[in-house]
Amino acid sequence: MTRAVAVKTRDRILKAALGLFNERGEAHVSLAQIAGRLGISEGNLWYHFRAKHDLVAALFAELEERIERNLSRKPPAAGTHLADFGDYTRQSFRDIWEYRFLYRHRYDPAAESELARRMADLAQRAHRHTERILAEMVARKLLAASPQEISELAANAWIISRYWLDYLQERHGLARITEAELQAGVKQLFALYRPYLTDAARAQIAAAHPPAGKKKAARG
Repeated sequence: MTRAVAVKTRDRILKAALGLFNERGEAHVSLAQIAGRLGISEGNLWYHFRAKHDLVAALFAELEERIERNLSRKPPAAGTHLADFGDYTRQSFRDIWEYRFLYRHRYDPAAESELARRMADLAQRAHRHTERILAEMVARKLLAASPQEISELAANAWIISRYWLDYLQERHGLARITEAELQAGVKQLFALYRPYLTDAARAQIAAAHPPAGKKKAARG
């Protein structure tokens, strides 16, 4: 097997495993079922992943990379557009949804100490990045908050980001998440920020969402 073929097969295995784990839950999926979905032998799968735990660890690494890439990126170098900061939340929702089985699993610190530690570290890094993003909003005069308030807002923002999609599924029984639900999550998050938004930020929201039924003035 050439290196290129091996990499392609590995990627296909990860994609198939992710789909099955999300559909059924990792505990209810076997390596044989993953191989069956791909139409390959279990021996071929074992060449890349000896155990289901190895698959879960590899998918966790993908999630870590995506979360880090999203939250560590800098906002546009100039400008005071509130929408630029909503993009962080939208992408976080997409990442959480795509790897949702990892968030539904409750890691046993004794039996799964490595993954439990990595999940705790991921939440801590996300919290720090969120504090940095909020501080940047303060610097651009979109938010008026003290360092202590930023820390508190960051914790609550992560809770909303982490559980928004679970809330939608539990309350409305949604099997699929659309961009409309992602945008509703961004709106919910900015409701948390509302008491701290500056007049300039509030004006942007008002311009983007004019009151229902309000008509433009007729030109004379």
